[in-house]
Amino acid sequence: MKVLDLGCGTGLTPSKLNLPKEWQYVGVDIDHGSILRAIRQFPKRAFAISQGERLPFANAQFDRVIANVSLPYMNIPRALAEIHRVLAPQGKLWASLHALRFTLSEFRNAFPKPVPTAFRCCVLVNGLVFHFTGHSLGESFQTARGMIAALRKANFESPVFSHDSKRWIVEASKK
Repeated sequence: MKVLDLGCGTGLTPSKLNLPKEWQYVGVDIDHGSILRAIRQFPKRAFAISQGERLPFANAQFDRVIANVSLPYMNIPRALAEIHRVLAPQGKLWASLHALRFTLSEFRNAFPKPVPTAFRCCVLVNGLVFHFTGHSLGESFQTARGMIAALRKANFESPVFSHDSKRWIVEASKK
């Protein structure tokens, strides 16, 4: 099983999610320092510095893509199109997302500081745009309605939504 860890940070996602050790993981992140730490910690894995919206891989290279709270910080429609492109036929996407309550909590924590409060207002507005259109203008919260629209536009099918104690999760398959 070849798995792309999108937004891998320091490479801990497979162990945090209790994924099989025998799977082949490739990590991608935009943070150079995190990738360097990941390389030191997991020298047998491959890592690349890249944006999720422009993945440096050929078509149909991965059986699964995991995005553990990384999609909310990307242009979700563009990232989903790239994920779809690099997934093999019948490949699976697993992504954990920001629910509205997370964004509201961040808003409360930012208040009354003007710059952080203004930024969180933008995140709220972006979340509303995402909810109604499936398009993202930047960091946002996600809703099932918005994710279904974005997944459909990227040619994913059979989305399944769930929650665990920390995350809101969506899984979908490549058509």
